[in-house]
Amino acid sequence: MLAIEIDTEIAPDRAIHVQLPQGIPATRARVIVLYESDDMSRLDPEGQHGNLDDFLAALPRNTLGRDREEIAALVEAERASWD
Repeated sequence: MLAIEIDTEIAPDRAIHVQLPQGIPATRARVIVLYESDDMSRLDPEGQHGNLDDFLAALPRNTLGRDREEIAALVEAERASWD
């Protein structure tokens, strides 16, 4: 799958219009719309969805295995052994 980034304007009727570059074959495609907004509550008035940081903060911490600092120390020790 290939990706093309094209800047466009969202019209008052919430439509977007894009012209793809020459050489793009006629086929099916997926469209993902990314836009900036300071007011996400308009899209989620009931507060059912949060941002990614909130989601990650809500996940339980893994108490098994190594923590971030221990892994970083092991990686650093391995890199130091290469010299």
